[in-house]
Amino acid sequence: MSKAIVRFLAILGALWLIGMVIVMVAVIGMRGKVPSKTILEANFEQTFMEDIPDTPSAQLLLSEKQTLRDVVDTIDRGASDGRVVGMIARIGAARMGMAQTQEIRDAVQRFRAHKKFAVAYSETFGEFGPGNGAYYLATAFDHIYLQPSGDVGLTGIIMESPFIKGALSKLGMTFHGDHRYEYKSALNFYTETKYTGPDKEAMTAIMTSWFNQMKDGICQARHIAPEKFQALVDAGPYLGKEAVTAQLVDAIAYRDEVYNDVKSKAGDGAELLYLDKYLGRAGVRTIVGRRWRWCSASATSLAARAITIPSETARIWGRIRWRARFERRRKTRT
Repeated sequence: MSKAIVRFLAILGALWLIGMVIVMVAVIGMRGKVPSKTILEANFEQTFMEDIPDTPSAQLLLSEKQTLRDVVDTIDRGASDGRVVGMIARIGAARMGMAQTQEIRDAVQRFRAHKKFAVAYSETFGEFGPGNGAYYLATAFDHIYLQPSGDVGLTGIIMESPFIKGALSKLGMTFHGDHRYEYKSALNFYTETKYTGPDKEAMTAIMTSWFNQMKDGICQARHIAPEKFQALVDAGPYLGKEAVTAQLVDAIAYRDEVYNDVKSKAGDGAELLYLDKYLGRAGVRTIVGRRWRWCSASATSLAARAITIPSETARIWGRIRWRARFERRRKTRT
Protein backbone atom coordinates (compact mmCIF):
# COMPACT_ATOMS: atom_id res chain seq x y z
CA MET A 1 0.00 0.00 0.00
CA SER A 2 2.80 2.41 0.94
CA LYS A 3 4.63 1.68 -2.34
CA ALA A 4 1.50 2.50 -4.30
CA ILE A 5 1.11 5.83 -2.49
CA VAL A 6 4.76 6.71 -3.10
CA ARG A 7 4.47 5.87 -6.78
CA PHE A 8 1.24 7.85 -7.09
CA LEU A 9 2.80 10.92 -5.48
CA ALA A 10 5.91 10.56 -7.62
CA ILE A 11 3.81 10.38 -10.79
CA LEU A 12 1.75 13.36 -9.59
CA GLY A 13 4.90 15.39 -8.98
CA ALA A 14 6.32 14.47 -12.38
CA LEU A 15 3.07 15.46 -14.10
CA TRP A 16 3.13 18.79 -12.23
CA LEU A 17 6.66 19.52 -13.45
CA ILE A 18 5.80 18.54 -17.02
CA GLY A 19 2.70 20.74 -16.87
CA MET A 20 4.75 23.70 -15.63
CA VAL A 21 7.26 23.26 -18.47
CA ILE A 22 4.43 23.15 -21.02
CA VAL A 23 2.87 26.30 -19.53
CA MET A 24 6.22 28.11 -19.61
CA VAL A 25 6.84 27.14 -23.24
CA ALA A 26 3.34 28.34 -24.16
CA VAL A 27 3.79 31.63 -22.31
CA ILE A 28 7.19 32.23 -23.90
CA GLY A 29 5.69 31.56 -27.31
CA MET A 30 2.86 34.07 -26.77
CA ARG A 31 5.10 36.87 -25.52
CA GLY A 32 6.39 37.77 -28.93
CA LYS A 33 9.92 38.53 -30.03
CA VAL A 34 12.31 41.37 -29.38
CA PRO A 35 12.91 43.34 -32.62
CA SER A 36 16.41 43.14 -34.02
CA LYS A 37 16.83 46.88 -33.39
CA THR A 38 15.04 47.93 -30.21
CA ILE A 39 14.77 51.23 -28.35
CA LEU A 40 13.70 50.75 -24.74
CA GLU A 41 10.98 53.18 -23.63
CA ALA A 42 10.51 54.07 -19.96
CA ASN A 43 8.07 56.21 -18.02
CA PHE A 44 9.71 57.60 -14.90
CA GLU A 45 6.84 59.96 -14.15
CA GLN A 46 5.41 57.23 -11.93
CA THR A 47 6.45 55.74 -8.62
CA PHE A 48 7.56 52.12 -8.33
CA MET A 49 6.76 49.70 -5.53
CA GLU A 50 9.65 48.08 -3.71
CA ASP A 51 7.87 44.73 -3.64
CA ILE A 52 4.42 43.22 -4.06
CA PRO A 53 3.18 41.44 -0.89
CA ASP A 54 2.36 37.74 -1.02
CA THR A 55 -1.25 38.30 0.07
CA PRO A 56 -3.94 37.14 -2.41
CA SER A 57 -5.48 40.62 -2.63
CA ALA A 58 -2.14 42.25 -3.43
CA GLN A 59 -1.33 39.59 -6.02
CA LEU A 60 -4.70 40.19 -7.67
CA LEU A 61 -4.68 43.99 -7.62
CA LEU A 62 -0.96 44.69 -8.08
CA SER A 63 0.20 41.82 -10.30
CA GLU A 64 0.73 44.16 -13.28
CA LYS A 65 2.45 46.85 -11.21
CA GLN A 66 6.14 47.30 -11.91
CA THR A 67 8.53 47.10 -9.00
CA LEU A 68 11.82 48.94 -8.71
CA ARG A 69 13.66 45.62 -9.06
CA ASP A 70 11.81 44.94 -12.32
CA VAL A 71 12.90 48.30 -13.75
CA VAL A 72 16.56 47.90 -12.77
CA ASP A 73 16.69 44.29 -14.01
CA THR A 74 15.17 45.31 -17.34
CA ILE A 75 17.67 48.11 -17.93
CA ASP A 76 20.55 45.79 -17.03
CA ARG A 77 19.11 43.10 -19.30
CA GLY A 78 18.91 45.57 -22.18
CA ALA A 79 22.47 46.75 -21.60
CA SER A 80 23.86 43.32 -22.49
CA ASP A 81 21.36 42.59 -25.28
CA GLY A 82 22.78 43.22 -28.75
CA ARG A 83 19.28 43.87 -30.10
CA VAL A 84 18.85 46.93 -27.86
CA VAL A 85 20.48 50.03 -29.34
CA GLY A 86 19.31 52.74 -26.96
CA MET A 87 16.77 54.02 -24.50
CA ILE A 88 14.38 56.95 -24.13
CA ALA A 89 12.73 57.90 -20.86
CA ARG A 90 10.06 60.36 -19.90
CA ILE A 91 10.94 62.03 -16.61
CA GLY A 92 8.75 64.37 -14.61
CA ALA A 93 7.51 65.19 -11.16
CA ALA A 94 7.05 61.68 -9.75
CA ARG A 95 7.55 61.57 -6.01
CA MET A 96 10.44 59.14 -6.13
CA GLY A 97 12.69 58.91 -3.09
CA MET A 98 16.42 59.46 -3.18
CA ALA A 99 17.20 55.75 -2.90
CA GLN A 100 14.96 54.79 -5.83
CA THR A 101 16.28 57.67 -7.91
CA GLN A 102 19.85 56.55 -7.38
CA GLU A 103 19.02 52.88 -8.11
CA ILE A 104 17.57 53.82 -11.51
CA ARG A 105 20.27 56.41 -12.16
CA ASP A 106 23.02 53.83 -11.59
CA ALA A 107 21.25 51.37 -13.89
CA VAL A 108 21.08 53.98 -16.68
CA GLN A 109 24.79 54.69 -16.28
CA ARG A 110 25.56 50.97 -16.55
CA PHE A 111 23.42 50.91 -19.69
CA ARG A 112 25.40 53.76 -21.24
CA ALA A 113 28.66 52.03 -20.34
CA HIS A 114 27.78 49.47 -23.03
CA LYS A 115 28.07 52.25 -25.69
CA LYS A 116 24.30 52.67 -26.04
CA PHE A 117 22.56 56.04 -26.16
CA ALA A 118 20.13 57.16 -23.47
CA VAL A 119 17.81 60.14 -23.98
CA ALA A 120 15.68 61.85 -21.34
CA TYR A 121 12.63 63.95 -22.16
CA SER A 122 10.58 66.08 -19.78
CA GLU A 123 7.64 68.42 -20.05
CA THR A 124 8.89 70.10 -16.89
CA PHE A 125 11.25 69.45 -14.02
CA GLY A 126 9.15 70.65 -11.11
CA GLU A 127 6.61 73.06 -12.66
CA PHE A 128 8.18 76.01 -10.80
CA GLY A 129 8.46 73.79 -7.72
CA PRO A 130 11.24 71.51 -6.50
CA GLY A 131 12.38 69.31 -9.36
CA ASN A 132 15.75 68.35 -7.95
CA GLY A 133 15.21 64.58 -7.85
CA ALA A 134 13.77 64.37 -11.36
CA TYR A 135 16.56 66.48 -12.82
CA TYR A 136 19.18 64.51 -10.87
CA LEU A 137 17.83 61.33 -12.50
CA ALA A 138 17.80 62.95 -15.95
CA THR A 139 21.51 63.78 -15.73
CA ALA A 140 22.30 60.06 -15.92
CA PHE A 141 21.25 60.25 -19.60
CA ASP A 142 23.62 61.52 -22.25
CA HIS A 143 21.04 63.88 -23.78
CA ILE A 144 18.26 65.86 -22.03
CA TYR A 145 15.33 67.42 -23.89
CA LEU A 146 12.90 69.89 -22.31
CA GLN A 147 9.55 70.97 -23.68
CA PRO A 148 9.63 74.67 -24.75
CA SER A 149 7.07 75.65 -22.11
CA GLY A 150 8.82 73.67 -19.39
CA ASP A 151 11.26 74.67 -16.70
CA VAL A 152 14.02 73.21 -14.53
CA GLY A 153 13.22 73.49 -10.83
CA LEU A 154 16.76 73.04 -9.56
CA THR A 155 16.13 75.05 -6.40
CA GLY A 156 17.78 73.12 -3.58
CA ILE A 157 16.35 70.90 -0.86
CA ILE A 158 13.98 71.70 1.98
CA MET A 159 12.75 69.37 4.72
CA GLU A 160 9.69 69.98 6.87
CA SER A 161 8.21 68.26 9.90
CA PRO A 162 4.77 68.91 11.44
CA PHE A 163 4.26 69.28 15.20
CA ILE A 164 0.83 68.98 16.88
CA LYS A 165 1.56 69.67 20.54
CA GLY A 166 0.00 73.13 20.27
CA ALA A 167 -3.12 71.75 18.58
CA LEU A 168 -3.48 69.08 21.27
CA SER A 169 -3.18 71.74 23.98
CA LYS A 170 -6.04 73.75 22.46
CA LEU A 171 -8.15 70.60 22.56
CA GLY A 172 -7.26 70.02 26.21
CA MET A 173 -5.26 66.92 25.37
CA THR A 174 -1.81 65.96 26.60
CA PHE A 175 0.39 63.30 25.07
CA HIS A 176 2.27 61.14 27.55
CA GLY A 177 5.49 59.60 26.26
CA ASP A 178 9.23 59.80 26.54
CA HIS A 179 12.32 59.70 24.33
CA ARG A 180 15.03 57.13 24.73
CA TYR A 181 17.78 59.57 23.73
CA GLU A 182 17.89 63.10 22.34
CA TYR A 183 18.29 61.95 18.73
CA LYS A 184 15.28 59.62 18.93
CA SER A 185 12.82 62.10 17.45
CA ALA A 186 9.84 59.92 16.50
CA LEU A 187 7.71 61.33 19.34
CA ASN A 188 8.62 64.96 18.65
CA PHE A 189 5.52 65.11 16.47
CA TYR A 190 3.45 64.92 19.67
CA THR A 191 5.74 66.47 22.29
CA GLU A 192 7.28 69.51 20.59
CA THR A 193 6.20 72.72 18.89
CA LYS A 194 9.41 73.12 16.87
CA TYR A 195 12.65 71.34 16.07
CA THR A 196 14.85 70.50 19.03
CA GLY A 197 18.59 71.05 18.69
CA PRO A 198 19.51 67.38 18.12
CA ASP A 199 16.53 66.81 15.79
CA LYS A 200 17.47 69.82 13.67
CA GLU A 201 21.09 68.66 13.61
CA ALA A 202 20.10 65.20 12.35
CA MET A 203 17.73 66.54 9.69
CA THR A 204 20.33 69.05 8.50
CA ALA A 205 22.92 66.28 8.21
CA ILE A 206 20.58 64.17 6.05
CA MET A 207 19.64 67.15 3.89
CA THR A 208 23.29 68.16 3.42
CA SER A 209 24.25 64.61 2.47
CA TRP A 210 21.49 64.42 -0.15
CA PHE A 211 22.43 67.81 -1.56
CA ASN A 212 26.12 66.91 -1.84
CA GLN A 213 25.33 63.62 -3.58
CA MET A 214 23.11 65.43 -6.07
CA LYS A 215 25.73 68.12 -6.60
CA ASP A 216 28.47 65.57 -7.30
CA GLY A 217 26.30 63.62 -9.74
CA ILE A 218 24.97 66.65 -11.61
CA CYS A 219 28.34 68.41 -11.83
CA GLN A 220 30.05 65.29 -13.14
CA ALA A 221 27.34 64.57 -15.70
CA ARG A 222 26.87 68.15 -16.97
CA HIS A 223 30.52 69.21 -16.64
CA ILE A 224 29.76 71.97 -14.15
CA ALA A 225 32.45 73.24 -11.81
CA PRO A 226 31.45 72.21 -8.24
CA GLU A 227 32.21 75.68 -6.86
CA LYS A 228 29.63 77.17 -9.27
CA PHE A 229 26.84 74.75 -8.40
CA GLN A 230 25.50 76.64 -5.39
CA ALA A 231 25.16 79.83 -7.43
CA LEU A 232 23.37 77.82 -10.11
CA VAL A 233 20.87 76.54 -7.56
CA ASP A 234 20.36 79.98 -6.03
CA ALA A 235 19.46 81.38 -9.47
CA GLY A 236 16.79 78.71 -10.15
CA PRO A 237 14.23 77.87 -11.38
CA TYR A 238 15.06 78.17 -15.07
CA LEU A 239 12.75 78.55 -18.05
CA GLY A 240 13.41 76.50 -21.19
CA LYS A 241 15.84 78.77 -23.01
CA GLU A 242 17.49 79.78 -19.75
CA ALA A 243 18.10 76.10 -18.95
CA VAL A 244 19.79 75.62 -22.33
CA THR A 245 21.97 78.69 -21.77
CA ALA A 246 22.95 77.41 -18.32
CA GLN A 247 23.79 74.03 -19.93
CA LEU A 248 21.32 72.22 -17.70
CA VAL A 249 19.55 70.71 -20.73
CA ASP A 250 20.79 70.07 -24.24
CA ALA A 251 17.81 71.28 -26.26
CA ILE A 252 14.16 72.28 -26.11
CA ALA A 253 11.76 70.25 -28.24
CA TYR A 254 8.29 68.77 -28.29
CA ARG A 255 7.66 65.07 -27.76
CA ASP A 256 7.25 64.12 -31.42
CA GLU A 257 10.49 65.93 -32.31
CA VAL A 258 12.35 64.06 -29.58
CA TYR A 259 11.06 60.68 -30.74
CA ASN A 260 11.92 61.46 -34.36
CA ASP A 261 15.45 62.36 -33.31
CA VAL A 262 15.79 59.16 -31.27
CA LYS A 263 14.57 56.96 -34.13
CA SER A 264 16.96 58.74 -36.50
CA LYS A 265 19.81 58.10 -34.09
CA ALA A 266 18.90 54.41 -33.81
CA GLY A 267 18.74 53.91 -37.57
CA ASP A 268 16.23 52.42 -39.99
CA GLY A 269 13.95 49.70 -38.68
CA ALA A 270 14.27 50.59 -34.98
CA GLU A 271 11.20 49.89 -32.86
CA LEU A 272 10.14 51.20 -29.46
CA LEU A 273 9.42 48.72 -26.67
CA TYR A 274 8.28 49.55 -23.14
CA LEU A 275 10.38 48.15 -20.31
CA ASP A 276 7.78 45.68 -19.03
CA LYS A 277 7.07 44.33 -22.53
CA TYR A 278 10.76 43.98 -23.26
CA LEU A 279 11.45 42.03 -20.07
CA GLY A 280 8.42 39.87 -20.77
CA ARG A 281 9.90 38.92 -24.13
CA ALA A 282 13.59 38.80 -23.29
CA GLY A 283 13.47 37.36 -19.77
CA VAL A 284 12.43 34.06 -18.23
CA ARG A 285 9.58 33.86 -15.78
CA THR A 286 10.44 31.72 -12.77
CA ILE A 287 9.02 31.09 -9.33
CA VAL A 288 10.89 32.97 -6.60
CA GLY A 289 9.58 32.10 -3.15
CA ARG A 290 5.83 32.12 -3.75
CA ARG A 291 5.80 34.70 -6.53
CA TRP A 292 6.12 34.61 -10.27
CA ARG A 293 8.84 36.98 -11.48
CA TRP A 294 10.48 37.81 -14.78
CA CYS A 295 14.16 37.22 -14.24
CA SER A 296 17.08 38.26 -16.43
CA ALA A 297 18.05 35.51 -18.82
CA SER A 298 19.94 35.12 -22.07
CA ALA A 299 17.57 35.00 -25.01
CA THR A 300 19.67 32.23 -26.55
CA SER A 301 19.29 29.83 -23.65
CA LEU A 302 15.66 30.08 -22.63
CA ALA A 303 15.09 26.35 -22.78
CA ALA A 304 18.06 25.65 -20.53
CA ARG A 305 16.71 27.63 -17.59
CA ALA A 306 15.43 25.68 -14.59
CA ILE A 307 12.22 26.19 -12.65
CA THR A 308 12.64 27.23 -9.04
CA ILE A 309 10.16 25.28 -6.93
CA PRO A 310 8.50 26.87 -3.84
CA SER A 311 9.95 25.70 -0.53
CA GLU A 312 6.85 23.74 0.57
CA THR A 313 6.69 21.82 -2.71
CA ALA A 314 10.43 21.18 -2.57
CA ARG A 315 10.13 19.64 0.90
CA ILE A 316 7.28 17.35 -0.18
CA TRP A 317 9.13 16.32 -3.32
CA GLY A 318 12.25 15.65 -1.25
CA ARG A 319 10.34 13.36 1.08
CA ILE A 320 8.90 11.44 -1.89
CA ARG A 321 12.34 10.96 -3.42
CA TRP A 322 13.85 9.94 -0.06
CA ARG A 323 11.04 7.41 0.53
CA ALA A 324 11.43 5.95 -2.97
CA ARG A 325 15.18 5.64 -2.51
CA PHE A 326 14.70 3.93 0.87
CA GLU A 327 12.25 1.42 -0.62
CA ARG A 328 14.66 0.59 -3.45
CA ARG A 329 17.54 -0.04 -1.02
CA ARG A 330 15.40 -2.22 1.22
CA LYS A 331 14.24 -4.25 -1.77
CA THR A 332 17.85 -4.70 -2.92
CA ARG A 333 18.94 -5.96 0.47
CA THR A 334 16.11 -8.48 0.73
